[in-house]
Amino acid sequence: GKTTLIHQIAKNANGKRLAIIVNEFGELGMDGEILKGNNCGCEEENILELSNGCLCCTVQEEFLPTMLQLMERKESIDHIIIETSGLALPKPLIKAFNWPDLKPQITVDAVITVVDAVGQATGKICDREKVQQQRLQDDSLDHESSIEELFEDQLSCADLIVMTKSDLVSDAAYQEVQHIVQQKIGNAIKIISAVKGNIPI
Repeated sequence: GKTTLIHQIAKNANGKRLAIIVNEFGELGMDGEILKGNNCGCEEENILELSNGCLCCTVQEEFLPTMLQLMERKESIDHIIIETSGLALPKPLIKAFNWPDLKPQITVDAVITVVDAVGQATGKICDREKVQQQRLQDDSLDHESSIEELFEDQLSCADLIVMTKSDLVSDAAYQEVQHIVQQKIGNAIKIISAVKGNIPI
């Protein structure tokens, strides 16, 4: 649901000039091509794909150089959206914004964690076999966090939770999932639902 959500945000940017960094090493090129090929309202050169491994593990080699390239044309960019792999730990990326060459030029507005309502309701939060294949494909992956630990870490860094696919579960199941997630994050963090990437206003 992440790419669909970003596609909708880009289509409804209200004149804001967006740059999008996509990191989906397990499905090389797919997310970037979806965004580029579906009239998402973003300039094609502003959609950057980083496919050399999990972004939190390649901060120095991949993320920082890409951010510095974007900073060279920051006058033509209003916001940067970073779509990480589902295997990414947010904290190393957040810390990277304190890098001396980045800190004076950019601020982090928010960390948004996307939660699949169907996966949470069924207990199948991901395709574990596919995740294991992604782990094996990524030579740079330096953390062996379980899916549950990754989920907890991603929730703990969130400023906002977007629950996707809420239309594919019953109201009762959605309320239960929302309650479970809210217990993990506390009442200060808001949860909103998205249907096909659209967030009701």
